Amino acid sequence: MPNLQQSAAWNGPESVHYVDHADRYDLQLAPITEVLLVEAGLEPGQRVLDVGSGSGVTTLAAAQIASSVLGVDISEPLSEVARQRARDVGNAEFLVADAQTHRFDSAEFDVIISQFGLMFFDQPEVAFSNLRRALVEGGRIVFTTWRSLGDNEWLAPVVRAVAEYAEVPDLGGLANGGGMFAMRDDREIVGLLEATGFVDIAARSISPPLLVAGGGSVAECAAFLLGTGIVRGLLSRLDDDQRARATGRIRTELEERHEVGRGVSMGAGVWLVRARAGEPPGQRSPITPPDGRGA
Repeated sequence: MPNLQQSAAWNGPESVHYVDHADRYDLQLAPITEVLLVEAGLEPGQRVLDVGSGSGVTTLAAAQIASSVLGVDISEPLSEVARQRARDVGNAEFLVADAQTHRFDSAEFDVIISQFGLMFFDQPEVAFSNLRRALVEGGRIVFTTWRSLGDNEWLAPVVRAVAEYAEVPDLGGLANGGGMFAMRDDREIVGLLEATGFVDIAARSISPPLLVAGGGSVAECAAFLLGTGIVRGLLSRLDDDQRARATGRIRTELEERHEVGRGVSMGAGVWLVRARAGEPPGQRSPITPPDGRGA
C-alpha cells in the first residue's frame, strides 16, 4: 500500500518550510552531505538512485560523478525545486513517487544513496525489499538517518524549553511508524537490512557540527529553527502562554551561542549506514535487533 499519510504531509504543509528555505537546509546539512558522498564512493559509469531526493542537492552532487542519477521523492513541491535546479544537468532526473511501492526495474541501479529520506516508510520492510530489488547483485546502499532526539545538540534548546512545561515525547523506533527518528537505533537498522536482503552492513555514528539555518543573524537562525516541522510539533504540546515563554528561551539560548559573522553551530547525531545487496530477503523481523534485545 502507498504511504498516504506521508504523501499528504509532504505534498501539503510539511513541504512549505523546505521549499521556502531550500538553500538554508542545504547549507545546514552540507557537512553531512559531504560525508555521505565520500562514503558512497561514486564512480563514472554508475547508475544511482537517490531516495528522498527533496530539493535535489544530493542528486545533483552525485550527477557530477555518476553516469545517471534518478532522484525519487514523494513530494511534488520539493521535486519541482529540484527540477528547476537541474535545468542544465543532462544526467539527473526527478520522479515523484513512493519508493515503498514504486515498480523499479529489477537490478536497475548500481548504488542507492539517501540523505534522511528513508525514515518515513510506514512499511519499512516492504520499502527496503523494494529498494533491494532495484539494485544489481552486490550493489551498494549508503544513507544517513538521525539518531535520537537527545543525541542532536542542535535541538537541545528546544527540548529544554519544552521540558519546562510538558513531557517531551519518546520519538522514533521502527515499530512506531515513520518519522524523523524512526531509524534512531542502529540495532534496528541492522535487523531491517538483514531481513530485506542486505549484507556487509555497517552503521557508524557521526556527530558533525551543523550551522543552524546555514548561518546568519540570531533572528534568522531562530526563525528558521522555529519553523522546522520537528520544532513546531514539540511546541504544539504547549498552550499559548507556555509556547511564548518557551520560544523566548530558545531565542535566548541561540543568542548565547551565536558567533558574529557566522551564526550558531551545534552538533548533530547521525547514523551513516552502508550495506551491499546480497541474497533474497530472509525472514528476520525488521524491528528485532540482531542480538534479540528490544529497542
